[in-house]
Amino acid sequence: MRDLDSSLLRTFVTVAETGAVGTAAQRLARTQAAVSMQLRRLEEDLERRLFDRSPRGLRLTEAGHLLLPYAHSILGAGTDARRALSASQIAGTVRLGLLEDIAVGSLPRALRRFSAAYPHISLEIVIDSSVAMSAKLADGTLDVIIGDASAINAQPQACWTQSLFWVGARGLTLPADLGAQSLPLVTFGGGCLWHGQVVKILKRANIPWRVVCSSTSLPAVQSAVEAGLGITVLLEGNIRNESMRVLGPADGLPAPPIVDFALYVRRVPAVQAAAVQALQSFLGEELNIIMPRTRTIQTAGALLETQ
Repeated sequence: MRDLDSSLLRTFVTVAETGAVGTAAQRLARTQAAVSMQLRRLEEDLERRLFDRSPRGLRLTEAGHLLLPYAHSILGAGTDARRALSASQIAGTVRLGLLEDIAVGSLPRALRRFSAAYPHISLEIVIDSSVAMSAKLADGTLDVIIGDASAINAQPQACWTQSLFWVGARGLTLPADLGAQSLPLVTFGGGCLWHGQVVKILKRANIPWRVVCSSTSLPAVQSAVEAGLGITVLLEGNIRNESMRVLGPADGLPAPPIVDFALYVRRVPAVQAAAVQALQSFLGEELNIIMPRTRTIQTAGALLETQ
């Protein structure tokens, strides 16, 4: 068994996250030809095709979906080692708010690595809706939150988009003509913004639909999909590859929605400043988002950030 080349894995992860060789090349500061060559080398090494190529960009194949969490783990281990060796004795408590869709994906595993690298920082994690987290950020109950930008009344530190994926049970077969009968949907209840986007997309594609199961609980939605009740849209990190498969144009489905997320950080007392900054930087790296360059000024016991 040969070790996987971490530079090839980093290229693979970046292309998977951006969906385009050109965008990935800019982020990696390489030429498009170099990025394409690295993808080809990785596919040849693994003897698997990792991306489906189309005019709309690149989408992960089933093998690509299977490789992605391993690639994150391998690259994360190297980053964690550097972080642990260079981290000073930063201490404090940081209260982090997350949407459930993010909280049950790959980020919690990353946060365990954060705690290992910064053993003197105590993380208190709250899982809630974006509206509730917005209020808690305003009253100082939360220090850092990741949520839906349209539902949070604050200035974000960074914004980014993520693709959703149509998913169904591994044994599920959709009708050859989706326009002839209603598509069974498993949806998120409680006024989920994703459902509205899904409905608009299906209407534009002239695909009738019906809700067969609705829940505000992500695990319940996942279980309903695994049971073969219907299909839904999920973030990459919430797809259970052992029991679900990604659906797409070959199944007669249109392109899935794109969702917007944002990271928010409140001004905190000076005693918390270093710990909050450490978490903010960590989240920027893990989520592969561009954080604004800031300088910190300690004034009257508060952390102020200026561009």
